Amino acid sequence: MYRKKNFVSLGISLILAAGITVTPVTAADFTDGTVSGFNSEDTAEFGTQQETSDEEEITSGTEEGISEEASEESGSDEKNSDETEVFTEKMIPKSDVVPNNRQLLEEYLNDILYGQDPGTQPAASVGEDILNGQQQTLYEELKSKISAVASKGGSTRFKITSNLGLTWQTTVSGSALEREVAAHLKELDISKIIDCLAVDCPYELYWYEKTASTTWQYNYSTRRTGNKTTVKIENLSIHMPVTSSYASSTYKVNAQIVQLARMAAENARMIVKEFQDFTETEKLYGYKETICYLTSYNDDVTEADEYGDPWQLIYVFDGDDSTNVVCEGYSKAFQYLCDLSDITCYTVTGMMDGGTGEGPHMWNVVANNGRYYMADITNSDEGTVGEDGGLFLDTPISGSISRGYTYATDSSNIYFAYDKETKDLYGAGNKSVLYMTQDPYSADDLTAKPPKTSITGISNKTAGRLSLTWKKSKGAAGYEIYRRAGTTHPYVRAKVIKSGSTTKYTNTKLKKGQTYYYRIRSYRYDEKGRKIYSGWSTVKKQKVR
Repeated sequence: MYRKKNFVSLGISLILAAGITVTPVTAADFTDGTVSGFNSEDTAEFGTQQETSDEEEITSGTEEGISEEASEESGSDEKNSDETEVFTEKMIPKSDVVPNNRQLLEEYLNDILYGQDPGTQPAASVGEDILNGQQQTLYEELKSKISAVASKGGSTRFKITSNLGLTWQTTVSGSALEREVAAHLKELDISKIIDCLAVDCPYELYWYEKTASTTWQYNYSTRRTGNKTTVKIENLSIHMPVTSSYASSTYKVNAQIVQLARMAAENARMIVKEFQDFTETEKLYGYKETICYLTSYNDDVTEADEYGDPWQLIYVFDGDDSTNVVCEGYSKAFQYLCDLSDITCYTVTGMMDGGTGEGPHMWNVVANNGRYYMADITNSDEGTVGEDGGLFLDTPISGSISRGYTYATDSSNIYFAYDKETKDLYGAGNKSVLYMTQDPYSADDLTAKPPKTSITGISNKTAGRLSLTWKKSKGAAGYEIYRRAGTTHPYVRAKVIKSGSTTKYTNTKLKKGQTYYYRIRSYRYDEKGRKIYSGWSTVKKQKVR
């Protein structure tokens, strides 16, 4: 019933609404979907490190290796000198405020798919605000290692190499020394550092199993000079468990999905490049036909499966004949191609009734000069109720946002109703993107969008202020500047610039030490006075001093 995707023999011609034949990207142009295996080795267990001197007497506290499944501490204060010092901490974030691992992975992959560099993330830092200098040193090293593992995979047994200054002099020995060492490490407060990382690096920690024990281990050495003993904590390692979905083992991340995301993004960009010289309407029809050719519907998925699967978008462009998708994959792939092409498109969810029966559904809404049109890519595929039209850039025969809309196809009428989450997000007035127009879609009515601008610089010459400059957008009437504080806050509109020739703005009253992210879009007006926006500029960031 459905076509299997095949990049090896992709040679169809797409017949667009305007009657133009478009030859899509051929198989030879795509990567083959092969992902190499991982050879990263777990961090080796540490032995005793000793320092020698002709004039000094050396003793050493030692530690044996621990298993991946570390046991809970017994609670005894007394430890023999050859026992491992293992501290076990269990952190269980509140489920109502911490996104699940799949949501975090989806946001991390979005950075890849939309051209951001995860290696530079994150820049915001609760840790910089509340941690002391010693803690920040450990925080920065862990943040760097976490970002690398998220991108490339590998061991999450992190061996700490930074000098944390965990050296002091004492006169005690034996079990008293053991307790003193433990107290010094407790002052470092590794749990607090990991809490800060969970806030500052939420997407990079998509792999982190928060409900399991995170352990750290160390050993220490002593050096006696006279009646004083110098103690040094060393060979600190922190072991962060990996959730089973992304694990090669308990402490090793398999980042295959990240590699696949990079490959899928490249394949999608090749499709966009193929259509770059066509009109917006031709691109929309071309993207629909290409997606329907590349993927097939996964009939094995049950209604119990929730939206938010980060694999869905990747499956459409992965070049793998065995991976199929549901409506989420069709819809997100279509929006992704539109986003890359600076075409205004939204993804919505709700219920569909008719054709294949009643059930949850995801589809798209496309903007055309302030009017909005249905785009159901799933049910425009071969063998579906809308394969001959009626559900793509068409108008409803009846309905409203609150009651839902009914569309006519050659075989039957199909009913679509938005869910509460979608209506809460987009609103329910006649200016909402959910309000389906009765005016036929017309390529002639499109007002050309102004070109995208780009941020050329952000400077911090004055305390508490950031000055932005950007490239002038030809034909723009003005610009809208949006700002985000850190990685966990939403974007808010910082300023509307009402002149297309203005290319500088200074944002004042900013928090010292905070990193801010900025993006800008240009706009012009159509014949009815409505704003027509460009796409967003690439995000730029700057820390305030």
